Amino acid sequence: MEKLIATFQRFAEMEAHGRSPLYEYWCQRIINHEPLLNLITHIPQTQPKPNLFFASVQYLALQKETPLKQVFEHPQEANLEQSFPLLIAFCTEFQHELIQLFQTKLVQTNEVQRASYLYPLFSEIAVETKKPLTLIEIGTSAGLLLNVDHYHYQIKQQELISFGDETSPLTLVAENFGDPIPFLEKPVILNRIGIDLNIIDVNNEEQYEWIQSLIWPELKERKMNLNQARYIHAKCEKQLLTGDFTALLPTLFANEAYKETQIIIFHTHVANQFPAQLKTDLLELLERLSNEHGIYHIYNNLYDPDLHVDLIEHGVTTEKKTLQHTDGHGNYFYWKQ
Repeated sequence: MEKLIATFQRFAEMEAHGRSPLYEYWCQRIINHEPLLNLITHIPQTQPKPNLFFASVQYLALQKETPLKQVFEHPQEANLEQSFPLLIAFCTEFQHELIQLFQTKLVQTNEVQRASYLYPLFSEIAVETKKPLTLIEIGTSAGLLLNVDHYHYQIKQQELISFGDETSPLTLVAENFGDPIPFLEKPVILNRIGIDLNIIDVNNEEQYEWIQSLIWPELKERKMNLNQARYIHAKCEKQLLTGDFTALLPTLFANEAYKETQIIIFHTHVANQFPAQLKTDLLELLERLSNEHGIYHIYNNLYDPDLHVDLIEHGVTTEKKTLQHTDGHGNYFYWKQ
C-alpha cells in the first residue's frame, strides 16, 4: 500500500500539478482513503495506476447521469472539496463496473501534439538522406502520429513559424525553447506502419470514447485535437498491425517495397512500460536489421526522458541528435541544430 500511496503522491506533484487541479486534489485525498486505495489495487501491475483509475472513472461517469458527470463536463467550475465525496459515492456505487474496466482497458494515449517535434525530425532526415520515408511506429495505439504530414503546425520561437499542410483542419501549436528550426521541406512518406499489442480503432465509438477519457478533463484543447485528428486519420492510408514488434519487424524488413526508402522506427512514451530485457532485445534487433537496411531510431524513455535520434547502420549506432526536456504532451520542446 505504501508504494501505491507514493505513486499517487508523485502523480499529483509531477504530472497533474499545473495541468489538472481536479486530479491533483483527488490524488491528495485518495492517499488517505483506504476504501479507494483498496479498489485501485485491482488495477494490474503492468498499468500506470493513476492514469487507468482516472480514465476509468471519467469514461464511466460520462455514461451515467450522476453528479460526477457534471464535474467532468465542467471541471473548471467544480468545487474541489465537494467533488471528492462525489468521487467516493460514484466508486462505491459502480465498483464492479470499474473493476471490469481496470481488467479490460489499457493506458494507451495517442497524443497527436507530439507530431510538433516529430515532423521537423522526419523532414530533416528526408533532406539528409534524399529519400522518401517509411515510418514504423512501435506502440502506435490508434496510429495518429503516422499522419504527421497531414497536420498544420505553428511553432512559437524567436519568431512564429508555420509548416506542414496549410489546408489541414487541425493546427497544432507548440513552443520551441531551443535553437530556431530552419526552413522545412515537406517529407515524402510512402509507407506508414503502426505496431501495437492492442490497436485502437478511432472509428469505433466505444474505443474512441476510451482514449478521450485518457485525456485529463481540463485539457479541452487536447480533446478537440484528438477529435480533428480522428477524421484526418480516416483519409490517410496506413497499415496497423496487432502483435509483438520483435516478431513483426523482421517480416517488414523483408518487404522489397521499402528498399528505396529511408526507414524510421520511432516510439514516444512507450518504452517506459518495457521490462529491461525487452529494451535490450529491441536494440539488439535493430542492430541486426540494420545489416539489411539503415535505420533511423527516434525514441525516449529507454534510458532517460530525452528524445534521441540515432542512425543504425551495419550494426553500428551513431547518435545524431538529442532533444532535451521535451514535454510529454508535446506542448514544448528544445530544438537542437
